[in-house]
Amino acid sequence: MHFFGDNILSSQFFRDYADMEILRNIQPEDIEDVSERYVPLYSTERESDTVKKVNISKYLPRKENQLNLPLYIISLIEHKTKVEYNVVMQILRYMVYIWEDYEKEMTRQQPGISSRKDFRYPPILPIVYYEGERKWTASLDIFERILCGELLGKYLPHFRYQLVMLRDYSNEDLPDTMAKLLRALLYRMNLPEGEAEDVVSRIKERKMAKLFENVKMDIQAERRERAEAEEKLEEVEKKLEETAKNLEIYKLISKMTVKGSSENEIKVELMRKFSLSEELAEREYKKVLEEE
Repeated sequence: MHFFGDNILSSQFFRDYADMEILRNIQPEDIEDVSERYVPLYSTERESDTVKKVNISKYLPRKENQLNLPLYIISLIEHKTKVEYNVVMQILRYMVYIWEDYEKEMTRQQPGISSRKDFRYPPILPIVYYEGERKWTASLDIFERILCGELLGKYLPHFRYQLVMLRDYSNEDLPDTMAKLLRALLYRMNLPEGEAEDVVSRIKERKMAKLFENVKMDIQAERRERAEAEEKLEEVEKKLEETAKNLEIYKLISKMTVKGSSENEIKVELMRKFSLSEELAEREYKKVLEEE
């Protein structure tokens, strides 16, 4: 599971590394993972790919977002040490299918909308996340994969993907990267903002020995204590329910006895009202009589 699978970490990455103004303020709640809708269409070898649908409507001027266009982000994760030279074509397949799927969905909601002059397809940001050690030598533009493309120039498609190479992160960059990821994790754990930022600042200052001195949290201990507390609460609730039921039984038997009801009538009512067997009904009846 890579960090693109988590919306909190994804939003952090898009804000800091995507280099797009429209993503500067993206929040986790703005992101929807729609990978299952698109990735299975291709090979199982691409199962680490992700497709995110980002709500950018609140960050756009109204005139530019009349159709509430989303932004799609395609993340291709290349774990292999070998460069994948046809990755740009894989991205193109994703892009075309996303646009076709979007057009069908909009047409279903508003028949004929794609024929209108103002109809627009949603923007798509393609990202290739490369973990290999070798230099990435694959084409960044689809145009470069077309034989003799220069002969047709502008009549051929052009688009580039953003390349993120892990090996380019130096040891000096690592604390900042760790700090960003840890901040997202701590906020997800509902740690108070002051404590979370204190921990993050210690990473940036490389004070690793005192990293968690203010975070008094033993997850395993907390889980055990919570389980024990829940178990005790269940026991108390069962006893209260049992006591309340016994009280109702006692009241019913006493009330019917005062009215002159027979033993058989009382047992039948106990069976009906409290779903007791005949044996239990008789036992409850005798128990109340003995107490009186």
